[in-house]
Amino acid sequence: MPYRFLLDILELLKALDAIMPGVYERHTLLYGAEVKFYSLKVEVDEHLETPIKGLFAAGDGAGLTRGLVQASISGLLVAEEIARRESA
Repeated sequence: MPYRFLLDILELLKALDAIMPGVYERHTLLYGAEVKFYSLKVEVDEHLETPIKGLFAAGDGAGLTRGLVQASISGLLVAEEIARRESA
């Protein structure tokens, strides 16, 4: 985790402690923080191909979907396009 995220989490805990005393204590345990950057998207065409010919981007990592089902379907679409090109 980037250090700036850690500092932001500590700042949040301190602010919460002001309205809920006990949140920011020595024994406070955080199990994990998840950060998602949905605004970061890879440039792709209608076949999910990037400007680099033959390089496809699919799934949540490409910033195109949000969730397992949608990410899986985008992977299938890419696989179908690659298969179509190979058989042509």
